[in-house]
Amino acid sequence: MRLTTNRSLKYIRFWLSYVFIYPGFVTFLDSFLKSNMRIVVSGLGIVSPIGSGIDQFWSAAINGKNGIRSIQCFDSSNNRSRIAGEIADFDPKSFLKNKQIEQTDRFTQLALHAANQAMEDAGSLDCYEPRRLAVSLGSGMGGFATFEASAERRLQNKAIPPFTVPRTMANSAAAWIATQYGLKGVNLTCSTACSSGGNAIGMGLDLLRTGKADVVLTGGAEACVLPLTIAGFEALHALSTGFNDDPEHASRPFAAGRDGFVMGEGAGILVLEREEAAKRRGAKIYAQLAGYGCACDAAHIVAPDMDGQVAAMETAIRDAGIKPETVDYINAHATSTPLGDIVETNAIKQVFGAHAQNIAISATKSMIGHTIGASAAIGSIAAIMSLQTGIIHPTVNLDEADPECDLNYTPNQALKKSANVALCNAFGFGGNNVSLIFATV
Repeated sequence: MRLTTNRSLKYIRFWLSYVFIYPGFVTFLDSFLKSNMRIVVSGLGIVSPIGSGIDQFWSAAINGKNGIRSIQCFDSSNNRSRIAGEIADFDPKSFLKNKQIEQTDRFTQLALHAANQAMEDAGSLDCYEPRRLAVSLGSGMGGFATFEASAERRLQNKAIPPFTVPRTMANSAAAWIATQYGLKGVNLTCSTACSSGGNAIGMGLDLLRTGKADVVLTGGAEACVLPLTIAGFEALHALSTGFNDDPEHASRPFAAGRDGFVMGEGAGILVLEREEAAKRRGAKIYAQLAGYGCACDAAHIVAPDMDGQVAAMETAIRDAGIKPETVDYINAHATSTPLGDIVETNAIKQVFGAHAQNIAISATKSMIGHTIGASAAIGSIAAIMSLQTGIIHPTVNLDEADPECDLNYTPNQALKKSANVALCNAFGFGGNNVSLIFATV
């Protein structure tokens, strides 16, 4: 008995010393565990300026449909930027009761509509315990429409609606989704500006990997085509102002003569779960969510920084356990700002080296504008659909590329290309950089 005990202790000491002497063992163990726990996407939902529902959105995207128009939701005649990617045909009455509409901001309504689609797409989740069903949602501005309207009423000494606070709070969309479907597990909201949806999806991946949830509804929602928001971004000289009479050509990522981004609105929701569980319940599997990278520039509150973008992409690639040369497609952050597109181009070159010239890249924002906290979720859906269909949607309005933007941005026409690995970038104010890796299953 003593001999057996001593021998066991020797083995324990050996392995402990091996872990501490050889730190790479920890990395090896992490990679081994990840390879045996694949997280997959089993449901999708989207509301966007070019279509609601996956089929409508994707058909419009691959055909280069443009959803940017003159602003209709308020009088923008005094603004320098008078265009946006609005969702013109959105009617919350089609799926919400009047009382629910009164209690929710537009961004929550968009999130609920996308969540309804994703839940229907995913199929029944009754096999899971409610407390194992989580929500992880991103929004950069939250219920800003409610905040702006209520602030205006207060300044006019008028009464404000009783649900002003619940409508305004950033976590209201996640809370409403949980309430609608009885999702009693972890409920998180991430607000990191334009990377909010990306971080929310990454947090969902972490929840599943660490065993804190069995299913995660994740993504992002935003509705900030508003007077104050538009004026605020105008003050930063971030918005396009030179195409008010030609809205469809205003968002022009990587193109010569681009003069800023176009505000958009929308929501994208993904259902994540472990592959073996999804197969067991007969769910459709769109793709594997293989990697997540997040890094802060710690450089400037609004200006992009290449080092942070490089770090996010490299971390996502390492997290996925793949080599850079296996990446076939990048859904770029590509806001259409003069500096931002150049910085992202240079970051891609640094990460991928010579392989950067072989990667198909495209910018969803060229058709829908910048949906802030929803942009990474919508970009992720575009990346997933590229893997599913073997089609890369175009970057529209790219007739003449900026000389400093010299990669393959899929100009103006969709590209048929079999892709197995896709990367989605999302970079936001505050130096927040996120990259996500999706792969075929």
